[in-house]
Amino acid sequence: MNRGNGTDTVIPGNSQRATVLLVDDQPGKLLTYEAILSELGENLVMARSAREALAVLLKTDVALVLIDVCMPELDGFELATIIREHPRFQKTPLIFVSAVQITELDRLRGYEAGAVDYVPVPVVPELLRAKVKVFLELHRTSQELERLNGELEERVAKRTAELESVATRLLESEQRRSLALVAGRMGSWERNLLTGEYTWDEGQYGIYGVDPIKFRPSVEAVQQLIHSDDLDSVVEAEEQAARSGKSFYAEFRLRGPDGTTRWCIAGGAVTLDSSGKPIRLTGVTHDITDRKVLEHALLHQKDELEQLVEARTKEREVALAQLFEAQKLDTIGQLTGGVAHDFNNLLMVIMGSLELLRKRLTPMDPRVHRLLENAMQGADRGTALTQRLLAFARRQELRPQSIDIPTLIGGMRELLERAIGPGIQLYVNIPDRVDLVQADANQLELAILNLAVNSRDAMPLGGSLTLTAVEPGGRPVPPSLPLGEYVCIEIADTGMGMDEETLQRAREPFFTTKGPGKGTGLGLSMVHGLAAQSGGGMNIVSCLGSGTQVQVFLPKALQSRDDWTQENLCVEEAEPASPPQSYCVLLVDDDLLVRTGTAAMLEDLGHVVIEAESGAQALAHVKQGTRIDVVITDHAMPGMTGLALMQALKTDHPELPVILASGFAEIADDERVVGLPRLTKPFRQNALAAAISAAAEARYGTARSGHHRIV
Repeated sequence: MNRGNGTDTVIPGNSQRATVLLVDDQPGKLLTYEAILSELGENLVMARSAREALAVLLKTDVALVLIDVCMPELDGFELATIIREHPRFQKTPLIFVSAVQITELDRLRGYEAGAVDYVPVPVVPELLRAKVKVFLELHRTSQELERLNGELEERVAKRTAELESVATRLLESEQRRSLALVAGRMGSWERNLLTGEYTWDEGQYGIYGVDPIKFRPSVEAVQQLIHSDDLDSVVEAEEQAARSGKSFYAEFRLRGPDGTTRWCIAGGAVTLDSSGKPIRLTGVTHDITDRKVLEHALLHQKDELEQLVEARTKEREVALAQLFEAQKLDTIGQLTGGVAHDFNNLLMVIMGSLELLRKRLTPMDPRVHRLLENAMQGADRGTALTQRLLAFARRQELRPQSIDIPTLIGGMRELLERAIGPGIQLYVNIPDRVDLVQADANQLELAILNLAVNSRDAMPLGGSLTLTAVEPGGRPVPPSLPLGEYVCIEIADTGMGMDEETLQRAREPFFTTKGPGKGTGLGLSMVHGLAAQSGGGMNIVSCLGSGTQVQVFLPKALQSRDDWTQENLCVEEAEPASPPQSYCVLLVDDDLLVRTGTAAMLEDLGHVVIEAESGAQALAHVKQGTRIDVVITDHAMPGMTGLALMQALKTDHPELPVILASGFAEIADDERVVGLPRLTKPFRQNALAAAISAAAEARYGTARSGHHRIV
């Protein structure tokens, strides 16, 4: 990574790195952006004003510009307008970074000035890195397309030069033949129109490929040497010249005695007697076989070139279309995941506060109880909504396990029947010995329930809903499905079906045909996200008026059915939970509302809470010698993430248990979190209590269950 500003010499990176220009009048913010983006390994160039930014742009190849909106001299909008007016930077992506509330008018002004996106402050590091990475990949892809286009142009130029060379050789051949004619090297002939006798020179015999001693040219003998397909046109041209006295011209093929075919051009002039009667036709014959061969080669090369250009054009169009779709889906996924993450934090505050409020109002008025229950149900529905959002964005943490489909469907059959209502007949055609699948059981139940509700809404006058689970067999599979063994769960209805346009958009998030207030548009997109995140895929088969079949392909589990059955028979009932112990908990979260709500739940459980708003502040508490039993930390925090804090604590205090609280799936694949206690946001008080108890017992052991740690 190279650093520079408007007054320093900019050191260009190697060809594999792209240059990102960071424009902000506050050095602290520039350093923050540098810290966030340093993981990308790109060239980061910083400018503290619009003037410095323009100076950098004029001498550096910049792939992406991040601009602060509020700056002295020229603000971000004015700088973006100046950049866009320069021909070099009309396609350079510009991203605005703003700490003030952005209105729709501000956004419109920004997009009119040339911006491609907005990033609010405080900046979410993962979101900023994701956005920058998307546009840098787009920049690199555009450069690659330009390089390929340049190669195509070079090939076209080379092929054009070859064609011009062929044309030049043809011209030279014509010139040589003209010189040969002058020198007597061409075949000349004369025909007496009164007697029909021919007079040939040596060159003429050579062109026709006959022996001058043995062959006597006559009308019949000459016509036998001309290709039968060309004979009529040659005879007609000669007769026309003899009648009219005009010049003679014919292009024809000759069949030599050795079986070879040669192309010739014959031209001549008529000689008239004193009365004006044509008496003689005199001319020359030109062998143009070589020219014809070159013409055919030229036509073949031309066809090849046209096919090459057409193929490369189609490849470029396909590549651009694929790039656009990938960019669109990735951008939607990143934004959706970010929204769900923020929503999870809000739900944490709401659910925790409601749980504590319900405890403190006991006994309560029945009306208050109903209101609290309604609020909790609303929070639960919000949690389900965030799970759908995260499933679409593939950022939801799944807990895959071996699932017996008949058992799962049997357990939720009553729920399905209530969900679809009495007007729809439910049929379940699933063999008892169908292979186990590997997936998250809770999310799979939610997916099946969503599909059943969609089918119910598509059958307002009643119908039937059929659930099957078989090996894919002859069913068409999604094109993106990896090679492997799968089980296909199919939900088929007899509803109104979908037209082609609706079918194409069915997987899009927030797309719904149910009307305002009747659907979120996240059902199918959530199922699609779950299937993809589980290593499978989804297919939708539908036709207007003929119902819909949704096929969910899930990978087969590695565990055998016999092992699974034995494992479930041996499951013992959990022992009653031991009385809660009191511990000193270090709580780390940058969100004040989330931190305050979680602290309240911890204190309600009898624990002592030390709050920290950042990883650095948490480390300071530990270094001060404060006796701490358990650490609970958020992951997505500015400056130092929860994983980074965990690594720092593990180095100096390996005995201190750390519970990581997050709603994102990305960290689930990180080898650093293997075996680490986890809390998935939003969580309730009982989950919090269980996590603390497990972490503390892992540190102190069950033999010290009475250990009481209060600082």
